[in-house]
Amino acid sequence: MELEGWWTKDEGGYMDFETDQLRRIYEAITDQYYQVYNRYAETFDDEELAQEKAGEEGYRMVTDYKTIEGRQEFATSYTTPTYQMDMWYETDPISGKRVYDKGYLRILKQ
Repeated sequence: MELEGWWTKDEGGYMDFETDQLRRIYEAITDQYYQVYNRYAETFDDEELAQEKAGEEGYRMVTDYKTIEGRQEFATSYTTPTYQMDMWYETDPISGKRVYDKGYLRILKQ
């Protein structure tokens, strides 16, 4: 299964998605990741160790440049044992700068 679509963020930080299905799966993926990460963060009181331990269970979140469809995009990627999700930002066609309140989302079921 592969889902793709647009997302936007309003001034209050609320995200809106092109479809309800994208929203539901986005929320499920991020909720799963943060449940595991937060459990380790509370246990060890160490963010780096929490990320490492969550990663050992197959839960990762990385924000970095990633090649997507042949282009370098600044993306946030979430990995769970079930899904791989990449979120990246739209680029303004005139200035070429990233627009941080809208972008694209791709979800792959592993």
